[in-house]
Amino acid sequence: MAWTQRLIRPVSIAGIFGFGAVSTSTLKNDEVPYKISVERPAIKRPLVQKEILSRRIINEDDHTGLKLRLYQYQSCPFCCKIRALLDYYGFSYDIVEVNPVSKKELSGTNGYKKVPVLRLHDSTYLMESSLIMSQLATFLQNEKRSIEEIIDMYPAIDSFDENGKAIKKHPNKYFTMLEKNLSPAELAKQREEREWREWVDEHFIHLISPNVYRSMEESLETFKSFEVAGEWERIFSHIERIFAVALGATVMYFIGKRLKKKHNIVDERQSLHDACEKWMDALGSRKFMGGDQPNLADLALYGAMNSFVGCRAFKEVIAKERISTWYMRVKESVENSEGRQAVKNRVATK
Repeated sequence: MAWTQRLIRPVSIAGIFGFGAVSTSTLKNDEVPYKISVERPAIKRPLVQKEILSRRIINEDDHTGLKLRLYQYQSCPFCCKIRALLDYYGFSYDIVEVNPVSKKELSGTNGYKKVPVLRLHDSTYLMESSLIMSQLATFLQNEKRSIEEIIDMYPAIDSFDENGKAIKKHPNKYFTMLEKNLSPAELAKQREEREWREWVDEHFIHLISPNVYRSMEESLETFKSFEVAGEWERIFSHIERIFAVALGATVMYFIGKRLKKKHNIVDERQSLHDACEKWMDALGSRKFMGGDQPNLADLALYGAMNSFVGCRAFKEVIAKERISTWYMRVKESVENSEGRQAVKNRVATK
């Protein structure tokens, strides 16, 4: 495969993800600068591949051997959560942008059609964003365990969803599995982290669709911003893009209305404001929910917010709230890959 663009720059990959202009940042946890390279593939038409790499992010200090490949929608809140974690820790990974209509890129996932999906070096697929975050965080903190052993720490049980459909559940998906004794204070911190991660999934993310698909006009505007953020013009055909924007905007407009009713949301913007205030009240005087560094709850909420960073709702609520200060702190930590030492120290385990 030919690669048309290879960018090597210190630390920040913000421009690639649509978070702002590329800049050189001040390193905080290393004196020696490190580099991340971003490669973009040359795409020739007509397409013959089942999947096309949108981007390849390479950290020369990642020796984990995981060879991660993320199947995603660029502006999906669950996918944004995963990218926030991967970028904060400085993992190397490939990105495959999934066609939101055909989903042909997910043909190897045994019928699973949701994103994100994270493929490992041996074609093992990890699914469900919060579970993936816990598995990767556990992998980084248990240096003698292989990724296969980490996956086995999160057993699935048979269950049913609210419609009576048989599903698999992972009861400990919000847990970071540590093989050491924790103090009462450490246990309390872990419990708080789990509770807020669940709050992001079960409350905050439910506020996004009613806000960004509030009207048909806003829904189209949102999908057009997704088209730009996801670089659909480079990846999908003209017909695929038109179909995805038109159909996606229409379907999501009605889904947004259904979710608003389901979750008893009266005023979308006010509910978003209230959620931001609740987070900030819990944060108190701390820099992050994790204290001096972001924890998984910080990364989860930051990722969810990034899913609509270019939309009206973000400009009208998030950018004007006191939460914007916290958001910018996490943004800097993620763009600087301030958790990268954990990946640098973690070597592949056989």
